[in-house]
Amino acid sequence: MLIACTFPDPLSIALSGSDGHLITHYIMGNPNALTDAQIAAVTGYKSRKAFEDAANQAGRTDPVPARQDYPGYVSGVFNAAVPQEVRYHPVNNRTGARPTVYDAARNIYGIDKATGFALRPFDNVGVQYGLAALNGGGITVDQFLDLNEKVGGYDQDANYVPARSPGDLGAILRAQQSGLQLGGNGGLATIPVVDVTGVYNEDTAYHYQWFHFALRERMLAANGDTANHVMWRGNPVPADTAWDMFIRWVAAYKDDKSQAPQRQRVVTHKPRDAVDGCWRSQTDFVAEPQTLSSTPDTTCNSLFPSWTAPRIAAGGPIAGDVMKCTLKPVNPADYSVPFTPDQLNRLRAIFPTGVCDWTQRGVNQTGVVPNGSFGPSPVNLVFDITKS
Repeated sequence: MLIACTFPDPLSIALSGSDGHLITHYIMGNPNALTDAQIAAVTGYKSRKAFEDAANQAGRTDPVPARQDYPGYVSGVFNAAVPQEVRYHPVNNRTGARPTVYDAARNIYGIDKATGFALRPFDNVGVQYGLAALNGGGITVDQFLDLNEKVGGYDQDANYVPARSPGDLGAILRAQQSGLQLGGNGGLATIPVVDVTGVYNEDTAYHYQWFHFALRERMLAANGDTANHVMWRGNPVPADTAWDMFIRWVAAYKDDKSQAPQRQRVVTHKPRDAVDGCWRSQTDFVAEPQTLSSTPDTTCNSLFPSWTAPRIAAGGPIAGDVMKCTLKPVNPADYSVPFTPDQLNRLRAIFPTGVCDWTQRGVNQTGVVPNGSFGPSPVNLVFDITKS
């Protein structure tokens, strides 16, 4: 697979946008709480503008038409061909079609029988927004507490609510079983994967590099290594060179008629020039491992620095694949800064059931079910909405 403009899946855009959009809501209500530099530190992005563009992608989850919200936010978008009378409206047509990433896949996520809406996998219970900024000295303890106390969550119509959002456990499980959240197992484990994206605008438009590294981290977690994955960065990567390398790789493993497992054949016949690196120009290649970093700690990171996203900046994995975290009790030893007794009590009140333990697998975290059926076929049946 030769990929460009890498995203693990559309759901990752929507979920990271949903985290960010909660923070935009906090900013609207508390405009002087954080400086622009602190907003970038809290959210993981390069700048406030980069954060805002990514956060506004939460509109993909919002069925309410023309919501008045943060500048640039667009919700409830339909193709003009969809008649007005069949479109959802929270007052005038609550049984109408809902243009969200969740409702488009309602046969997989499942349906809330009380409302008819798709069940939602978004969960931010225990997420400590701005944790990296706190531990790095970018924000104070009081700023950290205020943000997490007020950030809240969403209801089924993507309205803000004061409480955190618990994701539906079945929807979380099926998002991964179906591949709506891409897993690193299945087909990705046994084919050449070459990431040659040359879109490296970390300032705007949400095509950010952390998505590339998220894909590779998912493959690493599922398979133990990423020997069948190569990342070339450039502005742009020379397309003909990348295509030639990819085609030689595919042809070589296809020509191997042995009984070895396909993954083994793919790795065995990996071309010598199929190595990580970046292109200074169309003819100048730097061979070195590609890493996610905003600091100039390698040649390629000097040329193509990369930033993260709110949940990674909250301590989560680069893979961005933990939809609902496992919780642990608040422990002051986990922080690089001291809390007063009152601050610690406040933190425990904000997180009464605990905070995310990112060293553990997520709740209902699993891989894709290859060739899984979500009804009506009984072959490899995972879920049948007509029987739920």
